[in-house]
Amino acid sequence: MEIPKTELFSVLQEFNPWWTGQPLADLPDWERAAGKQIAQWLSDRETRRALLLTGPRQVGKTTLYRQAIRRLLADGHPPQRILYGTFDHPLLKLAGLERTLQAWQELYPSDTRSEAPQLLFLDEIQLVPDWQVWLKHQADFNRGRRIAVTGSASPLRDATFESGVGRWETIRLPTLSFGEYLRLRRIPTPELPEVASLRALFEWEPAAFARVASAAKPLAGHFHEYLLRGGFPEPTMVNDLTRCQRLLREDIVDKVLKRDMTALYGVRRILELEKIFLYLCYHDGGILDTTH
Repeated sequence: MEIPKTELFSVLQEFNPWWTGQPLADLPDWERAAGKQIAQWLSDRETRRALLLTGPRQVGKTTLYRQAIRRLLADGHPPQRILYGTFDHPLLKLAGLERTLQAWQELYPSDTRSEAPQLLFLDEIQLVPDWQVWLKHQADFNRGRRIAVTGSASPLRDATFESGVGRWETIRLPTLSFGEYLRLRRIPTPELPEVASLRALFEWEPAAFARVASAAKPLAGHFHEYLLRGGFPEPTMVNDLTRCQRLLREDIVDKVLKRDMTALYGVRRILELEKIFLYLCYHDGGILDTTH
């Protein structure tokens, strides 16, 4: 299907405002802990591996990559050698990966004299057919290009990870930890001892547990609210708890059950699936008897 190049150029320029000297808008200064891992991958110029960032919907994968781009620009990386694109955009999905990259090269032909690598940040890579083969080929044969992709955790099955051994490394991004939730909500936290592992707690004296419990007591109410909010960054920042839970239901739960499960696994009995999901929500920790 023929796609007007002017429209493809327009979409790419919209996603990449830094090509024309414009700043990245609406980016928070606060970063998730995985931002450090992304920064380490970017600073390791010797690795040939691509980066795969996986996780549920709306846990901050795109924001982390855009924050990484902001750092790269601040450090002086040539703007035209950074590409961001998301394949849940209908035009890029229709154009496909190769035509999207071709349009970028036509807009800004690669300067072979530049020592700065081309950096590609590609969102929702699971929507690209045979993306694993393409990524393996790039990692093996294109040393002047570094690629970071995101994908929902569901479609990136174990076979996919096995096929990428030695070609990409994976960062799994879960929902917010309680510590991240407190920092995002700007809730003051008391001084608490750092614990390297749960094993270390077996060496604590009862008095140490009592001191920590007393210091952390003001956080008990916040922890209860953290559980109710679900650990997703955007709903977390909504002050109205009722609206927050509605956003969770509409933007995350409904889309996973009614769109992702159908598209990725061929599920057709959505109503039954939703009933099972609701049953599990109300009977967590119990025994599910599928015979009744």
